[in-house]
Amino acid sequence: MTKKRALLWLIPTILLLLMIPFIVPSALTYAGAEELDLPEYNPVELTNPNPGPQLPLPDARGADLEHYSANPDGYVYDEATEAAWEYRDGTLYVKIENRMIGNTKVFFTWVQIADPTQLRTHVSQETSPIREAKKVNPVLAISGDWYSGRSEGIIYRNGVQMRAPKPFGNYDALIIDDQGDFHILYRPAADAFAPYEGHILHSFLFGPALVIDGELQVFDKNNYGSGAGMGLPNKTQRQAICQMDKLSYLIITTEGPKDTNAKDGGFTAQELAQLAYDMGAVNAYNLDGGNSACLLLNGVKMNRFKKGGVREITDLVYFITAEEPPVPTEVPTEVPTDVPEDIPAETPAVTEEGNTQP
Repeated sequence: MTKKRALLWLIPTILLLLMIPFIVPSALTYAGAEELDLPEYNPVELTNPNPGPQLPLPDARGADLEHYSANPDGYVYDEATEAAWEYRDGTLYVKIENRMIGNTKVFFTWVQIADPTQLRTHVSQETSPIREAKKVNPVLAISGDWYSGRSEGIIYRNGVQMRAPKPFGNYDALIIDDQGDFHILYRPAADAFAPYEGHILHSFLFGPALVIDGELQVFDKNNYGSGAGMGLPNKTQRQAICQMDKLSYLIITTEGPKDTNAKDGGFTAQELAQLAYDMGAVNAYNLDGGNSACLLLNGVKMNRFKKGGVREITDLVYFITAEEPPVPTEVPTEVPTDVPEDIPAETPAVTEEGNTQP
């Protein structure tokens, strides 16, 4: 075979190898990982699967907020770290697992709820996610989509439309309906929301979409121009929310490099999409990342931030229990039995001025 003919065979071979990650999704590697030990999705059966809708109290305070207090006995703690990694009651199951994938620590948070209203959102001014979480009594909370940082799209929170329709730009939208199901709209126009009107609990405009109806999304020049303007090729901290099954969700949180210029961790958007796909997500959506990517269980931050610490955020996605708080048991007052019956109780004397004397 001549050198010229060999070269003609070599060129298509190289092109084919370059296309493999897009033709065969599982061929895409994650952050240099050679072997993967991914946790498996194991749905759980809740003991109180029909608690009924919870009151829509996005701004609950006082006694109303106590209704959503988690059962302290529901948390499972790690003896070595003394941190909670799991929560279980009759209406809610949360379990956090972590794995090292390449040089990146990744948190997999499994969530099973009994009613769609247990998945909530909270909007605030820019502040610490830990401080904001204390206002809504979540078992689990994560950062949202930087709600106040943009003015595009249609935004719903807890069934209330927060923003009138505006151009969507190049953002994908996520709708969570009143059954707790995810619907992802690729670069939608305002009329794309029409089929869901009257049934939207929450909607987000950030993304991009990672998995749509079981199909892996590929970020190339045909859809996101390789995502240069959106930071999609950058290795950084990222967070995705995925629907696995009916009222069953997975949150993927990746840590990132320790500082801005380091190369010691982080995922690209394509790697995050691949991971959500390989975990079996039906729909998966990218939320705000970087130092905004926050994972809180029992009010404790589980993931590490790069240099500079947690960024102030403007919204949370969180999960509450639907269990009724335990009713205190009345303890009967014990009557002393060692007091002789013939000793009368002393009665204080009343003076003319109306005061009492011993």
